[in-house]
Amino acid sequence: MTHSPSQTVDAPFPAQPEDGTLIGPEVILLQGDDDLTAGRPWSKEGYTVAPFLSRDEGLALREGIRGHLAGLLRSLGVALPEPFQLEDYHRCVDSDALHEEVIRRTRGGFPVGELPVDVRRLEDRVSELCGVPVRVLEREQVPAHFWMRIVRPLSGDNNPPHRDVWLPWLRSAINIYVPIAGSDASSSLTLVPGSHRWKESDLVRTAEGARVRGVRYSVPAVLGARYPLTMIRPDPGPDEVLVFSPYLVHGGARNLNLDCTRVSLEMRFARRTPAARARGI
Repeated sequence: MTHSPSQTVDAPFPAQPEDGTLIGPEVILLQGDDDLTAGRPWSKEGYTVAPFLSRDEGLALREGIRGHLAGLLRSLGVALPEPFQLEDYHRCVDSDALHEEVIRRTRGGFPVGELPVDVRRLEDRVSELCGVPVRVLEREQVPAHFWMRIVRPLSGDNNPPHRDVWLPWLRSAINIYVPIAGSDASSSLTLVPGSHRWKESDLVRTAEGARVRGVRYSVPAVLGARYPLTMIRPDPGPDEVLVFSPYLVHGGARNLNLDCTRVSLEMRFARRTPAARARGI
């Protein structure tokens, strides 16, 4: 089988297969797992963009994330303008070393109790979109957290194309991407529609977590595929959400804007079991 080089809308930095490469078995992982796209109008593509919270809740979410990040930057001694806009993050965090410290402090995410809106509102809306009851993913390796993703303009801050489910504890879940600031057709998350149903043997990936320009990522990266890796940017608006399968090939989303940082909220959800519902969680 011949695997072609990655073809994406914005040519992400290639992963370095220094730990070896791997072609998986002739299996479709999703067929043996809990497919939270099943039966939905968007099941074939593996993603959808839809209205999310109310306008007031969306504003509260964006303002809360802005305040969260502003507090972190001030704790690092960064002098912020008033008002501080997330789109100007790269102007305030003016060195790679400082940005790396911000990422170090945010990489593990934040407890959902610190969300600016009630997490149950997010769970209810994602449940509606999936057609089954879900709750924030919480497993031994994955606490109930949310993540802020920060991608500076024309930078290498983005992770390489990958499937989340190459980390086994992220299987049988669904992901959301919520634009907070600077997310548009030149900066939002990229993905390969339909790739959640590709066989593992259809992809070449790094054997271990990828290294890109010296930065180590925990999840393996895609190096090539049987099919063209043509990525798109679904580009949700300010009051919308991108819901997508973690089995999709996604990532590699460089921010192509010249002078605007992109910030997004990202979370994972899993099916709410009858036992969990009985316990009120």
